[in-house]
Amino acid sequence: MVIGKGSSTTHGQAARLTPFDLWGHSGWCNQEVAGESHYLPALERVLRAGTGGLDEFETSALLVPEPANRHDPSAVAVLIQHETVGYLPRKDAVRYQGLLNHLAGMGFVARVPCRVWGGMLTDNGYDRSGRIALTEQFRARVSIALAEPHLCLPVNAAPQGLHVVLPQGGSIQVSGEEHHLAEIRPLLRPEGESYAYVTLHEVSDSSGRTVKQLVEVRLDGNRVGQLTPKMSGELLPAIRHLDGIGYLAASRAKLKGNHLKAEVTLHCVRAHELPNDWPGEIGHTSSNASTRQQPETFTGAGPLLDGPAAIRPHRPIPPKPSRIRFAVPPGWPPPPEGWEPPPGWLPDPSWPLAPGNWSFWVVE
Repeated sequence: MVIGKGSSTTHGQAARLTPFDLWGHSGWCNQEVAGESHYLPALERVLRAGTGGLDEFETSALLVPEPANRHDPSAVAVLIQHETVGYLPRKDAVRYQGLLNHLAGMGFVARVPCRVWGGMLTDNGYDRSGRIALTEQFRARVSIALAEPHLCLPVNAAPQGLHVVLPQGGSIQVSGEEHHLAEIRPLLRPEGESYAYVTLHEVSDSSGRTVKQLVEVRLDGNRVGQLTPKMSGELLPAIRHLDGIGYLAASRAKLKGNHLKAEVTLHCVRAHELPNDWPGEIGHTSSNASTRQQPETFTGAGPLLDGPAAIRPHRPIPPKPSRIRFAVPPGWPPPPEGWEPPPGWLPDPSWPLAPGNWSFWVVE
């Protein structure tokens, strides 16, 4: 456990970054936060602001890495309403460090569901005369919803063009995946499961006696299966509504399996579960929540690029300042020990493009 004071540097860093809601969690806040007892004044303010009293409520929290933390450079602060309320336990902070630094390097900060409990508790104590006395103290506890690191970001880029991702909901099994293993296999992970963006399309099926309207599921533009007629009917009204205003329907999907067998499961709400004002004022600009820039995918090895960056050509590596070493971007093959790119050197075109704000040189 890391104990700090919630520095202004941490709060300033969070304010400069765009929140990104991590994927993969069920919404159940089962990840405990450490060190809340050191931030009781902040937690009391948070509870009073959220409930008007002292009890419990659900909100969201930001996970902010603190590489300059003098106690532990792997520390990850948990912020609610710009207040530090605790830290990820040390062993968990180490596990999520790569993911959170990856997001921060692209201008994003991880946001997760959070639950806060708190109130005044009566304890038995002793006064100065040694007699038993009742004392009241404020106590609080914080927990967050957090999936395994490899499930927190999708393994592919968001769909190109105007699209709306259906809100997260129950699982819907896709059928026919066994015929599209070649399209699914490249996005499977060694852990056996991952999340990805898929798009949903209305198609006509005339294989039977009558023509049926089905939902076809595509992964990076490639068909990977379809929904049953019954399940297609649950989503088609939403797909048609979006199509009528010039948007593509997208969904989160879980990919499970290996090089021999795989399955795809959608995680989205049915049309009848959508609120009356859905999809809201999405407009036709890239600034709305459905089409705004998303972080590059995190695979633990190297990101896939999204949007216009995918056609950005490699550029020469800038020259080396003094007393620093070359930092290899994610997905590039490791160079020999001590290697430095010569002036004007260009990476292999087949390698992933370095993130736009990548620092090629780091201080030793």
